[in-house]
Amino acid sequence: MALEGTLRDFSLADIFQLIGLQKKTGILTLTSNKEEARILFMNGLVVGADTNSQKLENRLGHVLVKSNRITQEELDQVLEVQSQTLQRLGQVLILKGFIKPEDLRESLQTQTTQIIFRLFRWTDGEYHFHQERFVDYDQENFTPITSESILMEGVRMLDEWPMIEKVIPNFDILVERTEEGQKIKLDADRSFSLDVNGVESFDDLLEDVISGGDAPGEKTAGLDGRQEKILKLIQGPCVVQDLIDRSGLNEFETCRILYDLIDKGLVRKVAVGEMEVDLQVIEEKRQIPFWAPACLAALIAVIGFFSSWNPLNRFFPPPTRIDRAESQYAAVVSARLARVATAIDLYYVKNGKLPMVLSQLTRGSVIDERELQDPFGRDFVYEVRLAENAYTLVGMSRDGRRTPDLTRRKGFPSPESADGLQP
Repeated sequence: MALEGTLRDFSLADIFQLIGLQKKTGILTLTSNKEEARILFMNGLVVGADTNSQKLENRLGHVLVKSNRITQEELDQVLEVQSQTLQRLGQVLILKGFIKPEDLRESLQTQTTQIIFRLFRWTDGEYHFHQERFVDYDQENFTPITSESILMEGVRMLDEWPMIEKVIPNFDILVERTEEGQKIKLDADRSFSLDVNGVESFDDLLEDVISGGDAPGEKTAGLDGRQEKILKLIQGPCVVQDLIDRSGLNEFETCRILYDLIDKGLVRKVAVGEMEVDLQVIEEKRQIPFWAPACLAALIAVIGFFSSWNPLNRFFPPPTRIDRAESQYAAVVSARLARVATAIDLYYVKNGKLPMVLSQLTRGSVIDERELQDPFGRDFVYEVRLAENAYTLVGMSRDGRRTPDLTRRKGFPSPESADGLQP
């Protein structure tokens, strides 16, 4: 009897429970709107997951770079080898000595569970389980996950997510430390090893005891290890998605910690309206005629004692306000450029060539059209160099200039040199 139907009639939790109890081997396919996901089972254990919009290996490379486990140059080298040898990304990374096997295992499990937990939030869609005798997965580097552990975490997520979503409605919002959060002194030298469930390792806790630090169960500045880790990552305004990528935790764990930090008053959201006002003020200031500052300065000198009331202050926002808005703007543009660059990589892997225009990336729901523009609605500059099989992606500063910080360049192996490439 085929296992298929709609998620309205049979929830994902019920499907997992049934497959786990019956120790089934096969592929569970879920579809909703334009998105399709696949979960691989071996004897009732989860051994892999993928979506058409978020391939595990491409996502894995992106996260390894964002979490500083490898560099972008190292990932580019690995992608060149992979495109010719068809080896798994993780295998090439280990062969090249860029990461350790335990780092790969941790990252693979984190990314797999992240994909699955996102699927638990689907309320509509269709499912189909195709039974197989065997499914292919990375047996060396992936530890199968029990359906029971997925279910326990999935149910907890479903219970808590509506509460979190009221504070963090999406992953594109900006967060920053509050004044209280800035006062907390974090140990810059302390690093945390987190397991796949986001729990601080026993070795780190033991090291704290030996070094005279906090004993197990105690908190630094009222924070546990995971909270301190996330707070340390927030240097200036940060996009939530960027924090998720850099934290090494899944979406739910990162957002749950952010929710707690916001509740403690250590982190706050940067409201969209607030950012738009800041950017608008700066844009208005930029459009003032060249002769206006001198006249306004003289006028301000005359009515200086009305400075707190002075309506001309709108043309001269305090420097801290300008700097803060600039930082917010740069954070949003940088995050969007990173997502566009990832979409270009996906397009290249799928089609064997670079897109000629960025609008090609929007086909197949790879990326949203608004992601191809900066907060002012200006299109990102995209230049393709076919002879070099490379591209340049540029985001403009607020005043329309190109800056190195908002420029991405990348090349791919040319067909001519591919034949001589060795793994």
